[in-house]
Amino acid sequence: MANRKFTEQEMLTLRNSKYVLDVSPSIVHFSAEFKKLFWEELSRGRLPREIVSTLGIDPNILGDSRINGLKTMIGNEVKKGNGFRDLNTYAQGCNGYLSAENRIKYLEMQLAYKDQEIEFLKKIVSLDPEAPE
Repeated sequence: MANRKFTEQEMLTLRNSKYVLDVSPSIVHFSAEFKKLFWEELSRGRLPREIVSTLGIDPNILGDSRINGLKTMIGNEVKKGNGFRDLNTYAQGCNGYLSAENRIKYLEMQLAYKDQEIEFLKKIVSLDPEAPE
């Protein structure tokens, strides 16, 4: 079953955790510290739901599907061997999260490129007066 959307109250509750960097109705972005602690406890044999609760996050808000997905995602990060990533530490191009400053720079570049495309398209249209608008 697909993950359900968070309510406004649930998002507010999640945002109050020191381990949650951002939350939208569909996604929670956990800190690298959370992932590290989660993995350490998982390696000791603790259950994911119990770990989440111990770290101060209501497992009922996340739901079993998200908790299992979190376990898989963190396990994949461990396998890659590049450390734990989060919004603050993973700024590798468009394939992951960017810092706020880099995200702004990236979006500014995208916007400038789109403006150039629009101007180019206007020129093309102006060269063919019979083209449908």
